[in-house]
Amino acid sequence: MSHLWLPLAVLFFPVPTTGLKTALNLSLPLILAVFCKVQFSILINDLGDRRTDLAAGKKRWITFLAKPVGYMIVMLFLAAGLVAVLLGRGSLLTILAYAASVLLGLSYSLRPLRFKERGALGLLAYMLSALLIYVLVPWTWFDAGLGQLIFLAAAVGSDKWIQIHFHQVVDYPADLKSGTQTYVVQAGPERARVSLKTAAFIAAFCLLSLTAYVIYVADNARIQVILLILGSATLIAAKIYTARSTRPQSPSSSALTEELPWTYLGLTYLVFFALPPVLFFFLALKETWIWILVLFSLFSAAGTSWQSLRYQDKRRRGLE
Repeated sequence: MSHLWLPLAVLFFPVPTTGLKTALNLSLPLILAVFCKVQFSILINDLGDRRTDLAAGKKRWITFLAKPVGYMIVMLFLAAGLVAVLLGRGSLLTILAYAASVLLGLSYSLRPLRFKERGALGLLAYMLSALLIYVLVPWTWFDAGLGQLIFLAAAVGSDKWIQIHFHQVVDYPADLKSGTQTYVVQAGPERARVSLKTAAFIAAFCLLSLTAYVIYVADNARIQVILLILGSATLIAAKIYTARSTRPQSPSSSALTEELPWTYLGLTYLVFFALPPVLFFFLALKETWIWILVLFSLFSAAGTSWQSLRYQDKRRRGLE
């Protein structure tokens, strides 16, 4: 859910103070719809990978259920998401964007298409599915401007490409063992790492551009200075943390800092975890109910930070 908060904050910022509560009320079914679609995609992928995950020793809770029960749970998430879209907004463009995201999620995980095993097409399908649900659905939901769409699409799309590309690099041994023909298995780990570095450079540029756009549209000198300080502090912290974690036998070492440059890591944390609660905070000063989104975005930031530390700990213990 972390990739939803920045688009929401950007879409909320131009809203006049008198319209913020209405915008919040409109966003609640959107949040539910995105949550249901994300859970649907995760769980349908787990069901599609049931055999290979078990062979690789990966445990997913839904794979321990009877197959009909697992698919029933998945369909309930899908149905709840569709109802939220239809009742919450219901515009044709929103419905089409949501449906396209669902179909791409299915096509990524399940046969006969199963883009996951079709090389670079798998990266593209995953990225497009995420782009639709995190950017195009909210953008159509609020009838926002073209500038918002361009900057958000570039940032979210490039970051989601990195996310799936990185995970395929990390999962290469397991995918090779199970015969899953991901992009990294087909291209080879060395070539995939080179293309990952190139993609991270492009993503960093897109994220930096979005940050500059957010600072510009803030249109308040005090807020702009605070955002500049926040951005600088986050990048400095990322540089220091990455330098420490890449030392030999560092306890904070992880695949993230080994495979991805500090500029990208710092910018993605800034854009999707540090900026949203701060932007929502400024909006909450105008409309008290926006504190709900402050708490949601803070919860995402805390959860992701905890997950990252847990991932590092598991890796040091040889579980990843």
